[in-house]
Parts: sequence; structure tokens; C-alpha cells
Amino acid sequence: MLSDAEFLRQFDAGTLEPAAFDHAAHLRAAWLCLREAPFRDAVGRLRRGLKRLAISAGKPQRYHETITVAYARLVHRQMRFLGKDLPFDAFQAGSPELFAPQLAALKAIYPDDILDSAEARKTFVPPAAWNIEPVERFLREFAEYQQDLDQRETLATAPPEWGGADRRAPEPVCVTAVLAVADVERAARFYSDAFGFDVAPFPQHPPYQFALLTRGGAELMLRATVTPDDVRPAAGWALYVRLSGGRIGELFERLAESHEIVRALQRMPYDDVEFEVKDPDGHIVVVSEWLADA
Repeated sequence: MLSDAEFLRQFDAGTLEPAAFDHAAHLRAAWLCLREAPFRDAVGRLRRGLKRLAISAGKPQRYHETITVAYARLVHRQMRFLGKDLPFDAFQAGSPELFAPQLAALKAIYPDDILDSAEARKTFVPPAAWNIEPVERFLREFAEYQQDLDQRETLATAPPEWGGADRRAPEPVCVTAVLAVADVERAARFYSDAFGFDVAPFPQHPPYQFALLTRGGAELMLRATVTPDDVRPAAGWALYVRLSGGRIGELFERLAESHEIVRALQRMPYDDVEFEVKDPDGHIVVVSEWLADA
């Protein structure tokens, strides 16, 4: 088996054996690229390598933009959960759903007609669950970035200049709130019931020390404190959750039955409808949604 460094070198050069470049190799390439650079730069490198391999195999039409970017997003999310420093075989062992055959991980979030479409092959089409404004903004910026990369003949390798008029800071892909909680399972149940988050706890069995909560483009992390006394909720807001779908009133009524409401549902001067609720650890969560009629 090739070392990580040699695999990535041959991937960049397009000299890997196409017949041996199976699904696991695709994910290894994504994993290696994401270890080396921020998400946007890593996906740009992944795209170039996959296109070179497709051309080397004499089948340039096989490259699929949506499959490439969507799997990169899933790999990136799993790396953040498992840690970037794990060797690839440990990452693979901890991510069986990603390595399932027949694109199972994507078919769980995409209808077949989307993945089979010419549009999805040419440009990234997000699954419906990701189709929110921050993701749409990212897609616009990413499309511009892709066009810029495709027009370049070589990839600049010089390190960025820090300071002065040309300073360019690395661009965060996502900033995720981390809440200190006394009981990760209890807190995760609250946020899952209220907002439909999928929960990935660590370790695999309670008592949990950590949990990553995700739904669409939204993420939240929960971290267990040593003792309940170590939970010190801030006096003000801990989270601001923006909803869509017009069901904020229904959510307010449900939470009001069993949780402390800090501020009742009301129309704000900036036209959003909001309420505030305390989670089981006393963190104040603002829930907001824009409604044309309220």
C-alpha cells in the first residue's frame, strides 16, 4: 500500500492506476486533501486530481461534480468528529457509512434523479437539507473560485504573505458553537427534539464526553464538564437559532410546556418573530424566524 505522501503525490500528478482507484481510494484522496488545506482549497485540489485521473483513463466524462463535493463535505464533517490526526485505516473503520458501496451515503440524502442528471455531473447540486442561505452563498463563492482555478495552469505553492497591504487570512468554512453541559445525553436530547439535530456522541457508549449535532448546514457541539458546578451559563444569549418552514409558533408552544421561557413569542422591530428559552443547562437560546404574517 502506498504511503500517504506517495499516494497524494501520484494523485496530484494523475499517475495512480485508474483500475485500482475504487471508492475507498476516492475517499482517501479527499481525506488527504482535507488534511492539507481548508475545505475550499482542498476541494479544488481534489477536483483537479480526479479530472486528471479521468483523463488518464480516457474517460473525462466520468468526473461528477456533485458526488465529489458532497462526499468531500461528508468526509470533512467526519474528520471533525473523529479528529484529523487519525491514520486512514482508523478513519475508515470509524466511518462505515461513508465507505458503503453504490454511493449509499449520498443516496440517503439525494433522490436518484438528481445524481443521474447532467446538471449534477457538471455543477454541485446540494441536497435539499443543505439548501439554506449560508450554503447557497458558499456555493456562489465556490463556483467563482472553481472558475478561477480552472483558468490557472499551475497551482501557486508560495506561502501567504502576512501583514501589509497583501495580507490574506485563511478563510473559515464554518464556525461552530460549543456549549459546556453537565449531561451530554440530556442536552443532546433537548436539541434533537427541538430542532431535529442528528447526534454523533463520543465515546460510543454513555457517559458521553462530547457530541456533534448536525442538521443540514447547522452544527452545534456539546462538551461535558467535570462537575455540574462547572456549567456557568452566560447572562445573555448562548445560541441564536434561525428557523425556516413557518413552524416557530408550534415549537414555542411545545417547548413552553416543559422548559423555562425567558421571553415569549413576539414580533421584533426588525420583523423577525422570536422567543427565548433555557436549555436543560440554563443556556439561553434565541429562536427566530421571518414570517410574512404573524
